[in-house]
Formats: sequence, structure tokens, C-alpha cells
Amino acid sequence: MNAAGAIELWHRNCFEDRDVLITRSGPLDFLPTPPTPRLVRVLGGGVAGSLLIAIVIGQWTWGEMAPPPPASLANLDLAPSSEPVSVRMMDAAHERLPPRIVTVETEVEARYPVPARGAMRLDERFPTLRAWVHPVTGSAELMPEQSSRHFGAAREGIDRPECGAGHCGVDLDGPRGRPIVAVAAGTVVRIELSELGLDGRSGRYVRIQHDDGTLTSYMHMDEVAEVRVGDRVAAGQYIGTLGATAVFASAPHLHFSLEVPAQPGLSGDITDTHYVDPAPFLVRSTVAAAPHASAGGRDRHHAIKPAF
Repeated sequence: MNAAGAIELWHRNCFEDRDVLITRSGPLDFLPTPPTPRLVRVLGGGVAGSLLIAIVIGQWTWGEMAPPPPASLANLDLAPSSEPVSVRMMDAAHERLPPRIVTVETEVEARYPVPARGAMRLDERFPTLRAWVHPVTGSAELMPEQSSRHFGAAREGIDRPECGAGHCGVDLDGPRGRPIVAVAAGTVVRIELSELGLDGRSGRYVRIQHDDGTLTSYMHMDEVAEVRVGDRVAAGQYIGTLGATAVFASAPHLHFSLEVPAQPGLSGDITDTHYVDPAPFLVRSTVAAAPHASAGGRDRHHAIKPAF
């Protein structure tokens, strides 16, 4: 029986040696063995490395999967940029520029390109075609919209292969009595004063040969200026009024035509010519202001200056 009153069974040999073999354990005997400083450093480095790897992997995964934050005005920086001017210029050089805005004038000119003979444009071969004054002063249009008034429109009784269906000129609109002027400097080579003209369809008209050999004609005029064959006229000089002589089924207008000599060097009232559509040069011409007529219209017989 032990000190607590409990009965213990012992082997004889063990009972005799009990004080030697038995070592009573105290509370401190059950505590874990404290780690060494080296073990602490190794374990701490491993934990820190694992945390760093976890952070990197988490940021990469979030950048790949997370949607971008919604844009808002609060995110816009409205303050003036301090970006250098040189950088802006470099960026602008690689920007895709918007197409050039085509104005009404360039659209009209694109509809009537200057024709060429061989490799040379017609206005290079005949320089007076480059800077015409529109024959109808104060005209609101460079070319009529109606196709029936254009070069090559259908006309009966005219057999000129270069004139398409017969019309060898352009019919320019305007009020009756509107002053008509020479499109370029030149010499008067023909004047017709009879009301119907020699062919019964041209009316009163003036024909002018210009310095490069081209010829222009101005038909259906009511009045012809006081000029004579052989007179020199300037560009924009008054030569008559828009009218309706030999016009039977249409409104008053100016029939305007352009001819080029078939052979170089020909001069005077020649007939060996080739009709050309004057539209490309009319749409590139300058419209002169209509002069104010004095009493009896006498001032309209004098030369006028084009309004450039």
C-alpha cells in the first residue's frame, strides 16, 4: 500500500530497485525542446520567400483576369499637359490626317478636266486658255447645268464629228442685254451684223483669234460693239450684249464656241479648225463684274477691266 492508500503490486526485484529506476517527471519535462538559432533563421527565410512568391503570383493573376476599372470624368486630368512640343510634332507626323475637304470649285473643275493632245495638256499648248475672263459679265454660273446646253448635245443639221451629236459650243444663260466680253486678248477676225447671220442660225456674232491661234465666237447677240475686223481687243473688253437673234425656241443666251487651228501657224478668219469643248476653261475662268451703262448705253462700247 502506497502513501495515497492504494495497493501496488510489485515484483520483488523491481520493488527493491524502485528508488533507483523510477525518476519522477516534472511539468517542465513535457515542454518541447526550444529551437536552435540556425533553425529559426532557416524557417523564417522559407516563410518570407513563400509569401513573396504568393504575392507575385496573385498580382499577375489579378492583372490577367480582373476587368479594367470603368472610365469616368473623375479620372480625366483636365489640367494643361506639360508634354514637350517636340513630342507633339513627332506624334502628329504619324497621325492619319482626314481627307481634304473638296470645295464647290474643285468639284466643278473635277467634272471638266483639261483635255490633252498626246502628252501635253491643251492649256500648255495654247497658253491663252489658262486665264480666261468669263464671256458673260456678272454670271451666276460658270457652266449651265442643263445637258442640252453643253458641248456635243443633239442639234440637227450640223455635221462636225468632233461636236458629238451636233452642238459645237456651250449655251450660256443670262438676262437679255447683259454685256458680253472677250475671254482673252486677240484680234477681231469676223463680225456678223445681220439678224439671222449668214447661215440663218448664228444671229449677230463676233469671232476673235487669240495670240496662240485659238479662236472664240460669241453668237446670238442683240448688239455688237463698235469694233471692226482687225481691231485689237483686250481680255474682258466689251464686244456686245447677250440676246436672242436667230433664237427661235429657247430663252435668250450666248452661244460660245472654241476652235483650235488644225495646223500650227494659221492666222486670220480661217476655217481649217477643230472645235473643242470650252467647258474646262469656262469653269476655271474669272467672272467680271457687269458694267453700269450710262444714258443710251454708250459706255458699254468701251473696254472694261475684268474684276480680278
